[in-house]
Amino acid sequence: MSVTHSLPHQRDRGSALGHRPWWRRAFSCGSSDPGGFPPAHSAFGLRRVLAAFGLVFCGVFAGFFAVRGQTAGAAFLAFLALVAIVDLVVIQQRIRRQTE
Repeated sequence: MSVTHSLPHQRDRGSALGHRPWWRRAFSCGSSDPGGFPPAHSAFGLRRVLAAFGLVFCGVFAGFFAVRGQTAGAAFLAFLALVAIVDLVVIQQRIRRQTE
């Protein structure tokens, strides 16, 4: 009697689960692409939301710092709010260029 006699028979290549290992089947989305995931979409929407959040956050806290008389903090946050505005403009231009 051999040592491996007590082990169950392994599945063959023609089984119902296919030839890919279980971890590739478990995390696939049904696509035949490598990894099984659909192609990625643009991240402009997420970037726009984050820039808008940064604009509101920096604008509100710049106002709080200005009211309290802390001009250095207010100026820094106002600069970051300006950067967020520029980022929103750039994002909008790229979205328009992408849809054309």
